[in-house]
Amino acid sequence: MIECEQHFEGEIVLADMTNLQFLGKIDFLERVSADALECLATECHVHELEQGKVLFKDEEDGSSMYIILSGELIVSKNGIEIARRYNGDYIGEMSLIGAKPRSATVISAVPTRLLEITQEQFSSQLSSNPDALLAIMKTLSDRARDNLKIFKTQGSRRDRSHEVDSNEQLEEHVKYLMQEAGLTSREADVARLICDGLSDKEIAGKLGLSHHTVKDYLKKIYSKFRVHARAQLVAFMFK
Repeated sequence: MIECEQHFEGEIVLADMTNLQFLGKIDFLERVSADALECLATECHVHELEQGKVLFKDEEDGSSMYIILSGELIVSKNGIEIARRYNGDYIGEMSLIGAKPRSATVISAVPTRLLEITQEQFSSQLSSNPDALLAIMKTLSDRARDNLKIFKTQGSRRDRSHEVDSNEQLEEHVKYLMQEAGLTSREADVARLICDGLSDKEIAGKLGLSHHTVKDYLKKIYSKFRVHARAQLVAFMFK
């Protein structure tokens, strides 16, 4: 049993809950099979961090993601605090989805308890689940946009004369990648919506296409970018 005496606003209360019950409330695990959840709940290790301890540093190699069972983490980049993560949040997923080094430094703000999901556990239990991957991709997309806004604000404070529109830079980067890959206008529209975390059904509705047509576009996009899954495409776009 996992117990937690601290209660932050909006957090999931852990008193009298098992790892299994708790995991079922995390967005990317909501539709994972009971068997997969049970394996994660029983096989994943729980780590305790004292206040002020480093979980991982920017640019480090990583092979695990973490779910916060209790406590609070500070996320920073180049010495700038860009986010705080709380009970029920997860962190480090980019190292599993995109096989990338850590993109930020993470330190515990208070004593924190974490559930670690390794690359092997992720691959065996979650990598083939589209709902889990879609939820993680949506989180990655949201965090990337939030981080860009933060760095834009910080840059403006340091030097107003060199203000940079980070969203425009991201747009130009994505546009360049799409042009280099040879995407058609409609394929580019689909690719953008994938990066925004939309499902096939949502993309079809937004663009007025059939679900089958969206599937065909996805195959062409994957082929042109030489990727095999939505997660790889998003990781490539935001690298």
